Amino acid sequence: MATHTTRTDLMGGFDYPGDEGPIHELNIYILAIDSYPDQFADEPQLSFQQHLQNVIFAENRRLAGNLQA
Repeated sequence: MATHTTRTDLMGGFDYPGDEGPIHELNIYILAIDSYPDQFADEPQLSFQQHLQNVIFAENRRLAGNLQA
């Protein structure tokens, strides 16, 4: 099983008023890039696109309060 990658808000230290949406999307993409090698080690048939969709789904659930970080 892949090791759990801790979610990091890479852009959190910057203040870009009104740009929360794109910054959030960038953070999710970076999280997917960071976590893909571990996931690929467990599931070599998993494409990055599939992994990215899984990360987006999990992050949206987490933000809605349905999943732990």
